[in-house]
Amino acid sequence: MNVLWWIVIALCFGVSFIGLVVPVLPAVGLVWLGVAIYHLLVDPLALTWTTWGTMLFFTGVILITDQLANAYLVKRYGGTKWSMLASIVGVFVGLIFFPPFGIIVAPFLFVFGAEVLQNRTPEASMKVAFATLIAFLGSAFAKAMMQLIMIGVFLADALGPAV
Repeated sequence: MNVLWWIVIALCFGVSFIGLVVPVLPAVGLVWLGVAIYHLLVDPLALTWTTWGTMLFFTGVILITDQLANAYLVKRYGGTKWSMLASIVGVFVGLIFFPPFGIIVAPFLFVFGAEVLQNRTPEASMKVAFATLIAFLGSAFAKAMMQLIMIGVFLADALGPAV
């Protein structure tokens, strides 16, 4: 039965990385789900404060920096709330109609369009659209690194010798 749970845990971890670019999947939530499955169904005594502390710390960092980084870059380049909304809508449209590249291209085009509709120059609109793209890609990369750390600490605790 443990093998089945480890397969489910591995699936949770794998799908969590898809969640970095597909907003309907809670990326860090899936990492937590995998750890919870292990804790509740495989070995409730194996995980130490190191795993739980790492999970809490990086979850907080991911949630806070994800919002701040996007808002900072968009505002730094003169973007508006409409740009942020256009970016979110663009991700969903790109995901549904133009996968996998639509997730990157559609938000860029939607932000550009939102800025042009607000009577911004094409150059200014392009800067905001590019900033949104950089924020999205940078955020996804940073979250992936933090999720890898979370998973690595979990695996070291779960598979390592009991202390």
